[in-house]
Parts: sequence; structure tokens; C-alpha cells
Amino acid sequence: MNDESTSVAPVIRPGYFHRLAIACGAGQQMDSWLRNVLGARPLTSRIRQVHGLPMHQPGAGASDESGAVSEMLWLGGIPVALLTATDGDGPLGRYVARYGTGLHSVAWTVEDLWAAETLLRRRGVRITGVDVPGRHFFMHPADTSGLLVEWSDTDFADDPRDGGALPEVPAPLVDVRSVAWLTVTVRDARAAAELLASLMEATAVRGNPVGDPEHEDTVDLRIGDVVVRLVSPRSTRSRYAAAVEQHGERLHAMCLRVDDLDGTLATLEREGLHVTAREGCRAWTDPAATLGMPLEWTGRRGRG
Repeated sequence: MNDESTSVAPVIRPGYFHRLAIACGAGQQMDSWLRNVLGARPLTSRIRQVHGLPMHQPGAGASDESGAVSEMLWLGGIPVALLTATDGDGPLGRYVARYGTGLHSVAWTVEDLWAAETLLRRRGVRITGVDVPGRHFFMHPADTSGLLVEWSDTDFADDPRDGGALPEVPAPLVDVRSVAWLTVTVRDARAAAELLASLMEATAVRGNPVGDPEHEDTVDLRIGDVVVRLVSPRSTRSRYAAAVEQHGERLHAMCLRVDDLDGTLATLEREGLHVTAREGCRAWTDPAATLGMPLEWTGRRGRG
């Protein structure tokens, strides 16, 4: 794969990033934590089918199929779906029991859902979780280097990226400027990048801070309007080695960009959110202090 294309023409041209799903258990108060600490805002825009058909309101209630309640939020310039398990024996409840609170999946909008599904099947990608009323489906993560990807032909009628208004909220503990990247732990970052770029349009991103190449290989891909970081440990000294060993390839963490990394880390420590490590303009907080969710931090444009 080079910076612009892959040798195999990609199947899908992603539109806007549709949502990052965060899975959590009942009673964790993840909603209030995301709002009070990171400044997440309610995303109340109605959802519509991209060709104009009406859709349900976001976060309208519980899904009997997944045993979860969903709520849409806006965080760091992207939509976030907070999925709270209501049934410990349901699919989401089992997921949280196995992996704990954390990132669940990603989704992009496409213009033609039927064509996307058909072409992916022709490439040998297994399709799962087809939801006709919800107008979405997933690619099986075993065929995408562990990244659970949803495709939907729906979008937000009043998308903040197109000028849609967001409610005013009290000043949070941390002023998050953007989601810098989403970290996926894989066994071979180069092979995973080639695979993903063969399925969806993606371009390599240069210039973000990365770990020591002796201990881990890193590839950043821009897919639609977000950056997906693929990291494969080369030694046990990589901080991602344990994640791959314990859970295999999967969506692992979210990196948040702030204007003042030094000041942000000092604030987090003061409020009991322990910073476990820092390498230049990157830092990591203890998941135990962030309700189990792995978070990474970086300065504005990669500066501290």
C-alpha cells in the first residue's frame, strides 16, 4: 500500500464517520462521566436515510436483539453511540463480560448499502448483524483484522459537521479538541492496512507521533473523516503487547487531542485520573480511573 491507494481497488467509498460505539455495563454512569470529564454533548438530531427516507430518533430505547440501551453523543468532533447492556445474557452483556467496558465498533455511512453488502460478499467478507429496519450491517471482524465495522445508509439530518447546532453544556474537566485517532491492536500492522485498504478507500497518514519502531509497528490510515491507527507489537516492551496477548486483534483505545497536554495531564492527576505513562507528546491514563475505557492523549498537532 502506498500513500494514496492499494494495488486492489477498494470495494467501498466511505462517507462521514457514522459513530464510534462504546460498550458499558448498567450502573456505570458512563454518560455523565463522558459529559463531565470530556465534554461530550447530547446528539439529538433525527436520523434519516441518505436518500431522504425518514428514520427513527437516535437513542430511542432498548434493542431487544442486543439487550442494550443506546444514546448518541458528540465527542471530539465525531458521533459516539453509548451502548449500555441491559441484559447480561444478551450479545452486548456477554461482550462487556468478556472484554470489559471499552470501544466496541466503528461505523461509516455509504450511499448504496445493498451494493456495499453485495460487493463485500464477492470479496469473501462475511456479513453479520444485518438489521433491515435499522438499515445497517457489520463485516465480521475475523475478516477485517479484528476491527468490527458497521456500514449504514443513514446519516444525521442536522449533522454538526454541516453546521448543525449542539446544546451548550457546562465546562468539562478537560477540553477535548478532537479524536486524534482510534487505536486497533493487530498482529501485523502492514498486512492489516493492506487488507482494510482493499475493502474501503483509505490513505496513509504521516506525521503523527508513534512508538519506538524496534518494539512496535504503526500504520495510520484516514478512512472517511477519522484516522484509524493499526499497531502491532514487535516485542513485549510495546505497551500494546499485553492487549494482543489477552484479547487478540481488536479496537483498543481512543486517542484524544488537547491544546495543552502538560496542563491536561496535571489536571487529570489532580482529579485522581492517574497518568500511567508519557512518551514525548503522547500519554496514557489508567483505565481503572476512566471506568475501564483505555484512553490515550496527545497535544495539539502532535505537540505537548
